[in-house]
Amino acid sequence: MNNITVIGIDPGISGGICAYNGKNMTNVQSCPSSPEGMSESLKGIIKDHSSNKNKKSSLKVVIELVHAFPRDSRSSAFKFGKNYGTWLGICASHGIEVTAVTPQIWMKKYGNLPSEKQERKRYLKILATSYFPDLKITLKTSDAILIAKYGYEELARD
Repeated sequence: MNNITVIGIDPGISGGICAYNGKNMTNVQSCPSSPEGMSESLKGIIKDHSSNKNKKSSLKVVIELVHAFPRDSRSSAFKFGKNYGTWLGICASHGIEVTAVTPQIWMKKYGNLPSEKQERKRYLKILATSYFPDLKITLKTSDAILIAKYGYEELARD
């Protein structure tokens, strides 16, 4: 496998961010509420990554590709899209390669999931906890953790 670290981002207001190198899940946190906080969280991951003894490891981002649904209010759809665009801009400003993946694609990796949203969110939290039992995983961070794991497994094969 290639030597990479994948940053998983669930860009929703109730989303999260983390980094995964195939062994350790680090920098797990809820999505900051401001662009400045988002930038600082990514800078923290970059700093931790660059202080790692293995300088040959590359850093990549896998972010959930978002879009509005007809049932979404205009303001919530706008906020969701705004966060997504902010993350893309922050990643670009640091020269980090970004791969966007739809929820259907990354979730498919984890089998048949409940169709009802709240039930699915609870299941994904339990699933993330089963992979990383030593982490404090919340509903806000579970998707980011599973996106990072999915991204690592996909990108490390290349």
